[in-house]
Amino acid sequence: MLTEIAENLYRKTVPLPNNPLRDINVYIIKGDPEAQDAQGRRNLVIDTGFNRPECEAALKEAMEELGITETDIFVTHLHSDHCGLVPKLKTDNSIVYAGETDGELINFEAGNLYWSILDDMFLKFGFPKAQFGRNTDIHPGRKYVHDRRIEFTYVNESDVLEYGGFRLRPVLTPGHTPGHMCLYDEEKEILFCGDHILGTITPNITIEICSLNPLKDYLDSLQKVRKLSVKTLLSAHGTFVPDMYERIDELKRHHEERLNEAESIISDAYKNAYETARDMTWEIDCRNWDEFPAPQKWFATGEAISHLQYLHSVGRAERREVDGIYVYRKIHLNN
Repeated sequence: MLTEIAENLYRKTVPLPNNPLRDINVYIIKGDPEAQDAQGRRNLVIDTGFNRPECEAALKEAMEELGITETDIFVTHLHSDHCGLVPKLKTDNSIVYAGETDGELINFEAGNLYWSILDDMFLKFGFPKAQFGRNTDIHPGRKYVHDRRIEFTYVNESDVLEYGGFRLRPVLTPGHTPGHMCLYDEEKEILFCGDHILGTITPNITIEICSLNPLKDYLDSLQKVRKLSVKTLLSAHGTFVPDMYERIDELKRHHEERLNEAESIISDAYKNAYETARDMTWEIDCRNWDEFPAPQKWFATGEAISHLQYLHSVGRAERREVDGIYVYRKIHLNN
């Protein structure tokens, strides 16, 4: 479905087949074909969808409907549902923007070394290789990653991107990924927030290459965008979020509850992140942990890692290495 949000601004819901997220909101800013300057005629697509035919067909259908034959692209972060289609969408005239941290990781993840390193990181936190083989073989992002290197134009917070009457300033918001970026139009009070703030689900917060305390980064980034004046929040997944500030408060409460839950689980014995995830509560249509699909066990373990790492960083949990695996136990201050 193609929806007009404002003048020159459209949202295309691109399907993500066989994925719990179901779809991604891709935002398209249409340039003015009658504009006298070349920049005013350029279009911008924010995020893309997986590198798979269904995503490509849906996005190109939207572009055809809008009369767009080529476009510039802004990638909010490294996950494949946001950057997978870039090589197939861009033309020789396209500018592809990203923050440098995630841009470098995006090109790194197109090869096997990235996934091998990520694999080893999860093994270190207790994800069982014997049960799943190479862990990233079950990761949906690996299946639909882009298939060749992307030549990025890196941006930072001092830049302004002008498209279709919008003046967009990149805002660095690490947490969901190490270099996640939003786009903010101060005059229109619009924030394109990628996966930083979602309305129907909580963004997955997990370790990444070069990010071992992502929950701290994420909470800091929530506080950062809370200082912006935002009337319209445009998220990459789910439904419209009517009040960004209320949603930020909900997300902060959610993570404090999860921290308390994780702390309780490791109160009496050392546990690794996989064991902690097994004992946490999850909103999923499964009767027990054994019924969790393998990819969901991966994401749940990643969430447990981020909360255990945060507890360790603030002195609420002890971490030890046992047989090459990190295990955690609550620090009892009265002992």
